[in-house]
Amino acid sequence: MTARLARALAVAAVALPWDAPAAAQPLLPTLNVDAPVGLESLAEQVRELPLEPLTTAMTLAGMTHPGPPINVLLINEEAELAQNTPRWIAGFADGSRSLVVMFPDRARGYPTDGLDTLLQHEVAHVLFARAAGGQLVPRWFNEGLAMAAERPAGLSDRSRLAWTLVWDGTLDLNQLETLFGQGRGASQRAYAVSGALVREVIRAYGDDAPGRILEELADGATFDSAFRTATGAPLNWVVARFWRTQQHWSRWIPLLTGPAFLWMGITSLAVLAIVVHRRRRAARRAAWDEEERIEAELAEARRAAERLAQERLLGADPKASGSSHEVH
Repeated sequence: MTARLARALAVAAVALPWDAPAAAQPLLPTLNVDAPVGLESLAEQVRELPLEPLTTAMTLAGMTHPGPPINVLLINEEAELAQNTPRWIAGFADGSRSLVVMFPDRARGYPTDGLDTLLQHEVAHVLFARAAGGQLVPRWFNEGLAMAAERPAGLSDRSRLAWTLVWDGTLDLNQLETLFGQGRGASQRAYAVSGALVREVIRAYGDDAPGRILEELADGATFDSAFRTATGAPLNWVVARFWRTQQHWSRWIPLLTGPAFLWMGITSLAVLAIVVHRRRRAARRAAWDEEERIEAELAEARRAAERLAQERLLGADPKASGSSHEVH
């Protein structure tokens, strides 16, 4: 039985009258969460995470039934597996074993931002492997699709994509695949490009395009052939179009990172410092002028008071003539 026929039978089974409520929405995966001593409370938190966001992964995979339960294993940092896994890897999935492994202390490293998105990301990989019938899915497509399943694109994704244009320029798919294995920074740039490229495929060809591609893979097609059959466009042409849409970044980034912009920034800061200094100096001068005015007014008031006191003294003593005298 081909994967296409099996999929059709599964859809038909879900659509039977006695199962009609399940036909409206894809069924959600069942997760078995396990953890070693010390991570039991965290495992309980993972069990309580809502699974509704996995509907997006099911839709992208073109699946209405998720298949058998998926085992989720939490690993602490002291374990040998964690010690032997690069620090920038927060989790991984083995579709053939229906297994997801997560390192909770690393959950907030790009591209995920917490246990919930990490769980969605890794479970999505298992679903995509099942939809592809266990056939090899290029990593850029697999990771980009998992990013699209876990959350919408954000500012961090866009800025990382922009900086990838600075560091790496436009990448072909072979270069993109290689980038994943070149360390934390390179891997994060690879994620950013893959996520943007897959989202562009979804935007151009629909939410069901990834599922159609995975279905063709399950039927034994190569990825290039599966992509063309599902979208009607050659893969290389779509990749080239994607990079052309990013060219507005390439026009601005050299300006923003070049010496001209640097000196313009330094000059602007210098002018701002001069303006602020002059304003502060003018404020100090105004304060000094005000103090001098107040002191002059006080001195004049003192002189007036002294004159008034002298006039009153003279008016009270008619014999006062200004000559010296003694009082006994």
